[in-house]
Amino acid sequence: MIKFFQKIRFDLMVKNKTGKYFKYAIGEIILVVIGILIALSINNWNESRKAHDKTELLLKQVHKELAFNIDKANNVIERYRQTDTLIYNVLHKKVTYHDYKSNLKYVTLMRGTTEANLVNDAFTTLIDNQGIINLEQDSIIEKLRYLYGTDKREVDLMDAYTVNNVINKIKKLGTNGWLYDNHVNKEASDEQITYYLTDSSYLGEVTEYKIRHLLDHNRYALIFRNHAIDIYNALSDYLKIKKDTSIVKDLKDYQHYLGTYVSDNETVNSEITIKNNHLVMLWKHIKDTTRFGERKLYPETKTNFTFPTKAFGKLVYDENKEVSGFIWSVGNERQAFKKIK
Repeated sequence: MIKFFQKIRFDLMVKNKTGKYFKYAIGEIILVVIGILIALSINNWNESRKAHDKTELLLKQVHKELAFNIDKANNVIERYRQTDTLIYNVLHKKVTYHDYKSNLKYVTLMRGTTEANLVNDAFTTLIDNQGIINLEQDSIIEKLRYLYGTDKREVDLMDAYTVNNVINKIKKLGTNGWLYDNHVNKEASDEQITYYLTDSSYLGEVTEYKIRHLLDHNRYALIFRNHAIDIYNALSDYLKIKKDTSIVKDLKDYQHYLGTYVSDNETVNSEITIKNNHLVMLWKHIKDTTRFGERKLYPETKTNFTFPTKAFGKLVYDENKEVSGFIWSVGNERQAFKKIK
């Protein structure tokens, strides 16, 4: 091809066709420039494609990390669900001498915690190495920035606080022999039980535990978990990845939740329905019509669910195994609802 163009130029020069030669030379330059532009365009396209593929790969790693962190947050939430009723009974003075003697869960109520230990390695790698991103990717990444920059930080702080709090309580118990009785002899002494039953300072300790552990630690774990589920759902759709049904629930399995409920004191009406492919509760105060709202519900099992922040929910069934209501609870706060249709 080069020899062909050289021959044309030579013929024009030999025949002394200077004008045509310059026109030809300009045309040849234009062709070269166009060729260079096309080559650069192809190269830029290839580089953009590589950057896009790299971001897609990093997002897939973030997707796996989200699933891991959701499971870790669920461990924290489940621990506090199990202690929720214990705290309620202690603070409402429903626990008897026999309860403390026969059920060590009451005795060891404040001696343990579950750390979330959330990780963000994949997210950090994404931020450090992301290439050119499109609008949909940008929207997801901004949500991830808030999740790991704000929500995770709150959980991390409460992880550290609750561990330190439990260590201090165990040290205190070790000085009076109660720790030995509880963990080696698997029993509580009469002295210890009397303290729990009669000393108001113990109720203060349980209240402090409820506020810092059940309300704060559990609350931030719930907020992180719920936001992470929403992002996991959106990222699954974007990446066209099959969703883990333990994370994103199939609402067909939760139709029994749906219905209208009224609080036991008949002050609040609520309706559990499906909106925007999500289980939600619409509620309004019966007497004060200015008070109303909408909350997402996060079903965990056929019976247990959580509200967006701190509170637990549990369906109640009648003798025919039909849903007859639900209980909203968090620590010493509790309200029952009955199903009316």
